[in-house]
Amino acid sequence: MSRRLIAAVGAAALVVVLAGCGIPDQTAVAVDGQGPPPGLASGWDSGQRPPTRLAAQETEMFVLNFLKAAAGETGARAVEQIRNFVAPQNREQVKVPKPEVALNVVRLRERPQITGAGAGADEVTLRVQQLGVLKPNGAVEPPEVAAAEYTFTVGSVEGETGRFVLNPPPILLLSEDALSTFYLQRTIYFWDLEQRLLVPDLRYLPLAVPLERRRNELLQALLAGPSTWINKVVQAMPAGTKGVRNVPDTSDVLKISLTADAAPSGDPRQLERLAAQLMWSLWPDFGKSIELTIEGQNPKTFRGADLLVANPAHELAQTPERFCVYQGQVRRLHSSGRAGDPVPLLTAAVNRNIVSAGLTRDGDVTSVALVVQQGQRRQIVVGSGTAQGVASFRPLNGTFAAVGRPVWLKGPGTIGLVPADGRLYQFQPGSAALTPVALPGATGAVTAVGVAPDGHRIVVVAGGRLYVAALTRGDLVEAEPARPLPTSLRNLTTADWATENTVVVAGRNSENRWVLYDITVDGVIETRPLRDLGTASVGHLAAYPGSPVGGGAVGARMYVANGIAYDLFGPGEEIRAEEIIGVGAAATPGPTARSSGASAPFFLY
Repeated sequence: MSRRLIAAVGAAALVVVLAGCGIPDQTAVAVDGQGPPPGLASGWDSGQRPPTRLAAQETEMFVLNFLKAAAGETGARAVEQIRNFVAPQNREQVKVPKPEVALNVVRLRERPQITGAGAGADEVTLRVQQLGVLKPNGAVEPPEVAAAEYTFTVGSVEGETGRFVLNPPPILLLSEDALSTFYLQRTIYFWDLEQRLLVPDLRYLPLAVPLERRRNELLQALLAGPSTWINKVVQAMPAGTKGVRNVPDTSDVLKISLTADAAPSGDPRQLERLAAQLMWSLWPDFGKSIELTIEGQNPKTFRGADLLVANPAHELAQTPERFCVYQGQVRRLHSSGRAGDPVPLLTAAVNRNIVSAGLTRDGDVTSVALVVQQGQRRQIVVGSGTAQGVASFRPLNGTFAAVGRPVWLKGPGTIGLVPADGRLYQFQPGSAALTPVALPGATGAVTAVGVAPDGHRIVVVAGGRLYVAALTRGDLVEAEPARPLPTSLRNLTTADWATENTVVVAGRNSENRWVLYDITVDGVIETRPLRDLGTASVGHLAAYPGSPVGGGAVGARMYVANGIAYDLFGPGEEIRAEEIIGVGAAATPGPTARSSGASAPFFLY
């Protein structure tokens, strides 16, 4: 059975993740030519294989290796890799689940607890956090089991070399470490319901898949459909669509052949949308071209550069426009893009008593949302206009005791979101209405919201927990059921979108220190610590997502900790007075001895 996009195909099996995932067990696509021998990878990451049973005899390392055993395998092969660690007489206790091998990914909350069990054996207890279920299409879906602890015995077997698991857990385990070590994170894309833009969907591809087969695996993941949390706001590929032949490993043109179900009418616009979806998902090198062949039709060739527009994230700037609030006014920072431009739309009469703000630009129209102090209460003021025209501002209905950072959704409609007094609201320029947004599945007071570049996904902090939700767009937005994201952090205060498939979040770690972590949109992999802030609590966070074009972009982040504003990747990190345009080094000090007076930093986004 070949290695695939997710680590397994069969019935539900648990993956103890220090990180885990799997791939479809079979595909309709064969490899061109003879190819490498089965199981032999090729390319720069050849040899990325999990350790064998004999690689370690010390109990703790043996257990950690056991949790990596299924990495990169699928179906029966994943089960066999687990069985190789189990005492021969007990291997049949490790079942091949039906109808698919779905790995339940978990995170170790602490080191394995090991106690002597006599006769050279050790009893091992694993305390875990369930992260999700790695499906055959490479997606990690929400956890299906709630077990927080697993206990088994490790010992020797007469006549055999090395250590064995004597009484294996009832499910397949894969560690978080295994997922991050033996898999690639890849993005596939689906058109939204209006076919206006592509929405990203995260997948895991084993490094064991040879380079020449990876596009085939990604195509199969695309044909299998979107993750469940976004499936109500995107379109799956047309029903019945299959690959006609292998996707060849070429360096100049991406050649893909599909059955007639993909575009039976041969409509040019439909073919272009399909080409864009395939280019973004399988080969985002937009200096090249894609040749698309639909069964029974002549091949069509599309330039990659013409397909960029399908994903609005390609427009994300390398140097975003940076702002902060200083003495009640929105000010631009010297490190900002367009540093020589004035703050958009804000006249002296409007730019006063500001607590926080959000700006966005669509063509030549800029929209502004301001949180304004009104005595002991706060009000939201919204306006829009062009650089040449006069902007009109309107206060929205109601005042509040607590208002979070307002944000704008990308895409058509110019809709903003803001948390206020524990609820999430939406608003639009030209209307005084402030409309609640229901978040089914999320519990507790909403304190922060961030938006993805596609405008169809949000991240929220509610009740100190992290959630993502998909949005249906219309005259108003409607949220699909929120998906809780597992994290090792607690007391979360704020979050935002960091790249197409990661969010950045502030909270306390197990040592009670405040940190910033980047977390994948499925909650499975944490990059920790992005920043260790010690005892400095974080009350404000804003991110600017990195562009998916060019690779390697991590975006930008600004935050406030203990009253001091920081630009994480900025010139000096702390936002000093001389960094604020029109202020300078001789500025009036802020509320703390170190503070420049800068607060609520944000990006035009």
